[in-house]
Amino acid sequence: MILDEIDDYLARFVAFPSEPARHAVCLWIAHTHLIDCFESTPRLVLSSAEKQSGKTRCLEIISLLVPTGRHTASISPAALFRLIEEGPTPTILFDEFDTVFGDKSKDGSEDMRSLINSGHRRGALTYRCQMPSMKVKAFPVFAPIALAGIGYLPDTITDRSVLIQMRRRSPAEIVESFRIRIHEPIGLGLQERLADWAEENTKVLDGYIPNNPLEDRPADVWEPLLAIGEIAGQPWAARSFTAAQTLSNPQNTAESLGVELLRNIRTVWPAQQTSLTVSALITILCEVEEMRWAEHHGRGLNPRSLSQILKKFEVQSRRTAEANVYDYSSLRDAWVRYLGVDPPSLQPPQPPQPPQMELMDEMDLLRKEGQA
Repeated sequence: MILDEIDDYLARFVAFPSEPARHAVCLWIAHTHLIDCFESTPRLVLSSAEKQSGKTRCLEIISLLVPTGRHTASISPAALFRLIEEGPTPTILFDEFDTVFGDKSKDGSEDMRSLINSGHRRGALTYRCQMPSMKVKAFPVFAPIALAGIGYLPDTITDRSVLIQMRRRSPAEIVESFRIRIHEPIGLGLQERLADWAEENTKVLDGYIPNNPLEDRPADVWEPLLAIGEIAGQPWAARSFTAAQTLSNPQNTAESLGVELLRNIRTVWPAQQTSLTVSALITILCEVEEMRWAEHHGRGLNPRSLSQILKKFEVQSRRTAEANVYDYSSLRDAWVRYLGVDPPSLQPPQPPQPPQMELMDEMDLLRKEGQA
């Protein structure tokens, strides 16, 4: 079975974090040969916390196995949509995405994000004004894209992606050294055979609806891979099902920056504290080495960036006579909605009440007045 051989070829040179992750990459490669059968193409994201985690090597191997692979570490939005327009539909392998979407990225990341997001659906177009005629031209942007890099991508991209969290290889994980002269011809031979297999199964897959354990957007993302797994038969039907359930689990999905901040605030929030000043909250967050906030955007978290992130979750600071503060009650609502937790309600401390005097009976009062 050609999928088994491609799976073995990947395992020779890349230490994947799990078997389901490797199976997902194998199925994603197969779907690039069958792109005309599907209404959408999931993005493949290979991310890691540090370099030397096998991401670039994985893209190099993938480039040998996909049709019209275009491996690049630098491409402009204009070059991307013109490359897709030229045809045949290329498979874009975008290395070092952190140079575009990271903290030190330059202008243009919004245009690139828009192209990557819209291009996952068949029929997606981008419009540009042609010079010197000033006529508007529509460019198709539907194409499979794999991205590799360090850190986080915008959640609008990861929401449309199969996410593989790569990690540095341990001494016990042994892979072969990739030699172009020796191993590239093997990969290209596998690509040709995979293309033949795809052509044989095109009619079967066209419009095929697989059994899908997921819902909403994850179901759309995984549908092409699940369909290929079912058509390939066992064990790939079971492997695709397991990969979808495992890799789409929220615990395995990189959080958005805002959700990460909410989770971290809940972690450091002092017990029984009903409010914290903005400066105190930032200080506590930045003191925890395991959290990113001391290095946020290279300068550390500040009141402005804290406000901008939390405002998206309808959490705003409150001005007092001494300083701006964040209330536990407003954060609690965001924790319930976005973290799925229900922390206990805290009541603000009540000012001490003066002792209440016992009411005297009217007769006792009259008696005392008579004695006086």
